[in-house]
Amino acid sequence: MVKQLYYVSIGTIREVHMARTLIVMLAGSLLLFPGRVNGQSQHANASKEKKIIFHITSVNRNDDPSACYFQGCQATKATVEGYVSEGQSGTRTEYVLTCDEIWSAKPTPRVVVACGSVHANGDYDARFMGDGNLSFWPEGKYSPPPMRGLFTIVSEKETSGR
Repeated sequence: MVKQLYYVSIGTIREVHMARTLIVMLAGSLLLFPGRVNGQSQHANASKEKKIIFHITSVNRNDDPSACYFQGCQATKATVEGYVSEGQSGTRTEYVLTCDEIWSAKPTPRVVVACGSVHANGDYDARFMGDGNLSFWPEGKYSPPPMRGLFTIVSEKETSGR
């Protein structure tokens, strides 16, 4: 019987030990902070959610091929302008929002990301999501598909008067 000897350098042992230690530390930190995303806890983001009434003054939809990230994709960028009135202060904040609605042609035509249907000269229940996004979708459980797209705040400006 022939015994094979394995020679392992001290450096290799240290590297393996360090890699294992790093993996254990990373897994431990994920267990300790399960709700941390982008430096903020999910609970902190939830507390920043704010319900509002959003008055839409303008809606524009244009083809946007730059939003496609797979073959057989078609995208439309929805640009919405509107405002939120602050009742007691008499001011209002005007917003420009965008959302990319994405369609797939394969294997069957379907909506992958939906922005929802909003129209000018209407008041809509909406929610600021605390991360630069606004949702016109109702609260509650939802099972995709399609994914519900959020509107991104492109610009905002406070104005006085009504």
